[in-house]
Amino acid sequence: MKLFSDEKVLIITGASSGIGQETAVKFVEKGITKLCLNGRNAEGLEKTKQDCLAVNKDAEMVLVQGDLRTEGIFEEIVNNCIQKFGRIDILVNNAGLSLCGLLADHPIEAYETVFDVNLKSAICLTKLCIPYLRESKGNVVNTSSILANVPLETFGYYCMSKAALDMFTKCIALEEGKNGIRANNVNPGLIGTPFSSNTGFPQEYLEQYWEKVRKDHPVGRMGVAQDIASLITFVASNEADFMSGSSVVMDGAITCKSYLQ
Repeated sequence: MKLFSDEKVLIITGASSGIGQETAVKFVEKGITKLCLNGRNAEGLEKTKQDCLAVNKDAEMVLVQGDLRTEGIFEEIVNNCIQKFGRIDILVNNAGLSLCGLLADHPIEAYETVFDVNLKSAICLTKLCIPYLRESKGNVVNTSSILANVPLETFGYYCMSKAALDMFTKCIALEEGKNGIRANNVNPGLIGTPFSSNTGFPQEYLEQYWEKVRKDHPVGRMGVAQDIASLITFVASNEADFMSGSSVVMDGAITCKSYLQ
């Protein structure tokens, strides 16, 4: 079912792999034909572009390759989008990372890196997009996590950054509602994406951990990126027009249990 009209313009960060990549494709499936895609990996961004074109050959895309900690990257994303399409309707702040370690041992530089990507990037990009979102009566969707509410050992900085992101979203929803802007979080659970391989844990440990949590999910499986992509596109659509300031959990009921380990 088509959820979006042809003139709508989407910006999505972290679009070169995982949830971001699948979300870009899902938006095209649902009618979006104008996209500004950011990601760190040039090959991954090109794959996202080709996957989108395979769905709709008429889709137009601006690719902005770069780390969100790079000076000037936010202005580059917004300026390129406006120069190409002239408007912004949907902003999906999806980029994220985690550097794992005990809080007592983890250097403050790790905190700064995690917060720069998971929180500061969303704040900076949203602030730049707000004038255009006011014009279009658009909306912001931030990819958060169940770990915004559930602490997990060695993921402390990540948990704190996502908790702050949830509150930032609520504040934007409160302040910008009168200007026609909606803002929401989606809070994925344990999703099988390349994200987990970048946390610093040995691959052998990750494989053992994922095998365990697959069995732990009450619904009988882990989540996949397509699950979250479907949720993001719904939240961003007019089907969710009365939803703002919400944090929508999709986790296969894993947080209904008393542990994640």
